[in-house]
Amino acid sequence: MLQGLTAAGVIGAAGCLGSDSGGGNGYAAADTTDAESLNFIQVSDQNTSDRLALTMDSAYTITSDTQLFPLWLDVEDTGDSQVYVATLRDNLQWGGDYGQMTAEDWVYLIQEVHQGTDNWALSEAAGNWAGVTVEQTGELEFQIELERPNADWPFEPVLWGSYCLPKGLLEPYVDEQDGEGLDQDDEIQELAYTGNLGAYTFERWERGSEFTAVKNDDYYMTELDAEDFPDYVSEEEIEAWQTAPNFEQYTWHTMSEESPRMTALEQGEIDQTNVPSTRVERFEGQSDVEIMEVPYSYLTILAYNQRMNGWEELRTREVRQALSMAIDKVEITENILRGYAETAHTFQPHWSEWYDESEVTQFGEGDSYDRAGARDRLEANLSSDYGYDGDTLVGPDGEQVTLTLVYSRGTEATETTAEFMGEELSALGINIEFESVSFDQLIPNYVQNSWQGTEDEQPWTGGPNNDGPRDNSASSEDWDLMYGINFNTYPRTPAAIDAFWTERAPTNYYGYVPDEDLASMFETVRTSTDQAEREATMAEIFGILSEDQPVNFVSMSDDIIGYRSRVDGPREEFGQSWNDRTWAFDEA
Repeated sequence: MLQGLTAAGVIGAAGCLGSDSGGGNGYAAADTTDAESLNFIQVSDQNTSDRLALTMDSAYTITSDTQLFPLWLDVEDTGDSQVYVATLRDNLQWGGDYGQMTAEDWVYLIQEVHQGTDNWALSEAAGNWAGVTVEQTGELEFQIELERPNADWPFEPVLWGSYCLPKGLLEPYVDEQDGEGLDQDDEIQELAYTGNLGAYTFERWERGSEFTAVKNDDYYMTELDAEDFPDYVSEEEIEAWQTAPNFEQYTWHTMSEESPRMTALEQGEIDQTNVPSTRVERFEGQSDVEIMEVPYSYLTILAYNQRMNGWEELRTREVRQALSMAIDKVEITENILRGYAETAHTFQPHWSEWYDESEVTQFGEGDSYDRAGARDRLEANLSSDYGYDGDTLVGPDGEQVTLTLVYSRGTEATETTAEFMGEELSALGINIEFESVSFDQLIPNYVQNSWQGTEDEQPWTGGPNNDGPRDNSASSEDWDLMYGINFNTYPRTPAAIDAFWTERAPTNYYGYVPDEDLASMFETVRTSTDQAEREATMAEIFGILSEDQPVNFVSMSDDIIGYRSRVDGPREEFGQSWNDRTWAFDEA
């Protein structure tokens, strides 16, 4: 789930950058939020992945035409959609003294870390590898056997986009089951093991400010011959990979303020950043900046905390429905987001082939935006200790109900939307208190949670974002509502969304416990060979989610990205960044 979460409305950030991004051959991108850590085992956010991906390509990627493109390895179905064989390239070298990347490294990481006892390393991928059997079958080959057939498996976020570590680096921490020590290891946090595995080599990380990598002259892709590429790759594309990368250095800048980011893009201090919908007009008619609207698979949500440190009434479906009824999504998409977004009501974009409007229940649009109805639903479904004193909702202590809405700072639209939703809920007689935090602090302090009971009581863990049943696990900071995080809807392989919507899902930080057996329904989608059955089952799942409102599904929008016009490579198509290591500056 490395790319399962990202900050709402952003890639962008910048200011007085002090790099050669405005000239020379260095590429500069800007982001509102820094990486959480450089330990890929424990992270799940896009911001961290963007930085790691500079120094490591990962197993393989998926093209914008939905073709599997081998990077470190190729994976093939043996014919039954249950057993897959992964074959590594023979020119992959770790950094330091770790030698060649082999199948043994992969099998060791999967078995001892992702499938490790009690998830000692707090692996974010633990849920992905549960029930999967992995076996080394050659020096550069390993076999993956699923519990049941799944033809979509190569396109799900399991092996796709995954990283590896050398066995020699891992062994002492595995022996001691020392997850904290592994996280603090210098070679992990300085990416010293990455060798020739990525287009760039780590140079420095100034936390909260700048991550810089320099061109890797030993990049393994430059050693490949034409026959090492899939048949669908053109000669021009092969040559582009063989000469990659085209930038001498690549820098991710981190600054939280919106206006300086836009100024930096306008003045050529950076080459790439996301542009909030409220700022698009600023760049109209500017020849030096190109604004692209790229189809985006991430959905913005208002999360309802159903864990022990959230308002206990949020565990009642009808209470969550009432809150969602009271928030006008059309006002958000049309006015706050300037029409660059569309309302959402379940966990899938309207353009997905899996989306079925007839199964979806709406809240917050048209007749389903109903403050009076929302109040009636609250009164009918809150526990007997709650009630209205005039227009004020009061709790067991006789005081007005106060809910904490935490949101990620960094864009004007995110702040404005959060404040608007607070005003809408205030109309239900609820007092809303706001907390604004940076995205990199939102994750460890509000999203990640830990078991509050004794170790021998803990029945299961889904990882750092879902560390056990909601009655006995909580984040370090209390909260009730959360805005500012986008979730990946995986429209190519929608069964992958089980990472969010089952009780033990690795990203279920809000403590949702569905009444329906969604896990079995997801399994049906994965294993069925009947496409009609798969589509009907996904439609039913989306219907249940829309009815349950585990979160308020607020909006979906295109990814609005601003590039300096000299950047050659970006396209307005879904998945367009799969080959960004071959991008270049236009010599013209």
